[in-house]
Amino acid sequence: MQRKIAVVVLVVALLAAVLSLLPAPQAMAAEHGNKVVFVLMDNITWSDIITADDPVLNDLIKTSSIGLLNNRAFKAPSRSRNALTVGAGVRSDAAPASFEEYNATETYGGVPAIEAYKLRTGKCTVKGQVLELGIASIIMDNDNGMQDFTPGELGSIIEAHGGKTAVLGNADTSLTDNPDAYNRVAVAIAMNEDGAVDFGNVGKNMLLHDPKSPFSVRTDYTKMKTAFAQYLPKADFIVLDLGDTVRADYYSRYVLKRRALNMKMRAIHNNARFLKQAMDVAGPDTVFIVTALSAPGSTKAPLRSGLEQLTPILVHGSGFKPGPLIADTTNREGLVTIIDITPTILNILEMKKGEDMPGSVMRTGSTQISPQELDRFNQSAIGVKDTRRMAILAYIYIQIVLYVLAALVIAYRRMLTRKTATILSTLIFTTMSFPLFSFYTTKLERVAAQGSLVTLLTIVVSLLFALLLVAIRRKVLHPIIGIALLNVVVLSVEVLMGGPSFINSIFGYDPIRGARFFGIGNEAMSILLANGLLLFGLMLEKVWNKWTVLAGAVLSVFLIVLIGFPGLGTNTDGPITATATFTTMVLLSARSKAKFRNFAIALVMVVVVLALFAGYDAMHGATTHMGKSVNLIISGGFPEAVMIIKRKLATNLMIFKFSTWSYFLFIMLGLAIFLWMKPTGVLSRLLAKYRGLSTAISASIVGGIVGFIFNDSGILIPAIIMSYMIPTVIYLMIWEQYRSAEHEEIRDTSPESRVFGKNG
Repeated sequence: MQRKIAVVVLVVALLAAVLSLLPAPQAMAAEHGNKVVFVLMDNITWSDIITADDPVLNDLIKTSSIGLLNNRAFKAPSRSRNALTVGAGVRSDAAPASFEEYNATETYGGVPAIEAYKLRTGKCTVKGQVLELGIASIIMDNDNGMQDFTPGELGSIIEAHGGKTAVLGNADTSLTDNPDAYNRVAVAIAMNEDGAVDFGNVGKNMLLHDPKSPFSVRTDYTKMKTAFAQYLPKADFIVLDLGDTVRADYYSRYVLKRRALNMKMRAIHNNARFLKQAMDVAGPDTVFIVTALSAPGSTKAPLRSGLEQLTPILVHGSGFKPGPLIADTTNREGLVTIIDITPTILNILEMKKGEDMPGSVMRTGSTQISPQELDRFNQSAIGVKDTRRMAILAYIYIQIVLYVLAALVIAYRRMLTRKTATILSTLIFTTMSFPLFSFYTTKLERVAAQGSLVTLLTIVVSLLFALLLVAIRRKVLHPIIGIALLNVVVLSVEVLMGGPSFINSIFGYDPIRGARFFGIGNEAMSILLANGLLLFGLMLEKVWNKWTVLAGAVLSVFLIVLIGFPGLGTNTDGPITATATFTTMVLLSARSKAKFRNFAIALVMVVVVLALFAGYDAMHGATTHMGKSVNLIISGGFPEAVMIIKRKLATNLMIFKFSTWSYFLFIMLGLAIFLWMKPTGVLSRLLAKYRGLSTAISASIVGGIVGFIFNDSGILIPAIIMSYMIPTVIYLMIWEQYRSAEHEEIRDTSPESRVFGKNG
């Protein structure tokens, strides 16, 4: 048996070593331009652009790279947080009151802003600069110990390379000197770490009085064009806040819907005309990034959760051709994140991004995409986002009620009739099938956009599949085999294809609120891990010999690679959990008795696999969280490792305290204790009879504990694993109790055989 274990260890190590030598896919970098103009057309969506149907904007879209922007900052998105995030290159937090942006010559508190800035920072500036007086408050807002944060790192890097920055425009809602009406957060994009921008004008003189516009104010595009032409030769990076779309969105709460729509359309048309003029002035060597950092409904305060959505982004200029935007952060054509903007700006300017910046350079994808397709995806993402919590809560509560009811039926055998057993079996199979089918029902965009309708559809599909399993069942384990095999095969194919169905699904990645977008996610990993263990255990139920153990070991290696290989989009936690779990399963199936030695072998396997995968990723561009974490630790040393651990523990604790999965897991553990005690001896005899499944359950406990400790999803990992193990046990106990209650042998030809079948 020692030789068998050595063979398994060798197979894992050799396979991981071979994979580490495979070449990584090479991303084509954009060609470099000389200048970057960042244009804010905030608080709009692709739907707004499509509705406006502006001919100038339509022509621009046809010649640009376009996409959807995940605009989530450190917490819920807001215009101020998002602007700060682009300037810092990391997801940032800040209270709205922390932002106080002024031209150096404007008056603040009765004194020139330049004097107030010197008093607060000790820094001297010149009259032509634009200043962020709230820089100290912004730094304190982000002093949470969760990440390295440098406000204005983008501006500081440009400055360090001898470049200059400029900012023009605002979204103020009044022509009077009322700080409450100020909305000048674009300064946070262009400023350096001291809160200063080299050139610009964000003052009231960039606005015009217009009785037909929201708040009777609009941007003076003539003055904007003149100022832009003035600063273009001086600055390498220019931020333009066009403002009108923000005011139109904010003013919509005061007017009828049709009137509000007209105001927003007028703002978009004005923006489009100015864009055309600015591009004509700039020439071909300037790259324009046009985006809405914030969604409709966002002003200074954080966006309400119900209004969160993806926003449009467009990149036009040298190196960007017509097609969808893509970045290594998402690995999804047509979807990029807010933290990808900063590395892209620096890449165009031929400057290296900061080591603490997690984003990737945006580039043009290989396919074609239309604004209509982007809008449909956004609408479906909104629908899935709005129904995700309800769907998961329904999934959890239905399981709790079902399994408690089943436990009572098992405990009091008089309640266990053929009809009851059939109904309970069908419902158990439904809950075990629901997560897998939820990955695919959400791909029906029209249904997904309706929110709760997609949850109902998933339940119906899962129920129909459960009824099919009951109808074709011949032996007691056949339905479990079918569910486990289907999950393993489908999810394996999904991972090998790049996980197209994981994005925008109930148990997958949320493109609106998520921070990871490719590879196998924590939920899908837990589903694959649980069903892989079940399949391994069921193989042992068929025949338990060295060949079955070897086949199970091969399956384990395959699943470890799927979950952990960086080329397939791993995170740091996945391979730790998978390796520990499946190594335990192999050792237990090999009937190893030396507990300390098993622990040592599992630990060594985790270290070896993690080192191989992390080394591969670090050598091939660190495109996943694993490689990025390794690079951060190498550059930052022990303090960086402590910060990563601290961040994961904080996330873990928060999920443990507030997640419904915590209650689910504790209830399931209580239910397991109840079933162990009553009926007396039934569960212990069941585990003794089904030794393969018993081994899988033991390994799943190890996997749940390791996943809880090392994974930033915490309690979710063991909870999802138990949502497959517990119902399997309950289903088998129902069968055992039913047979015991009938006091007769179940034959293939009897009516009962169609309920449970003959135990094989």
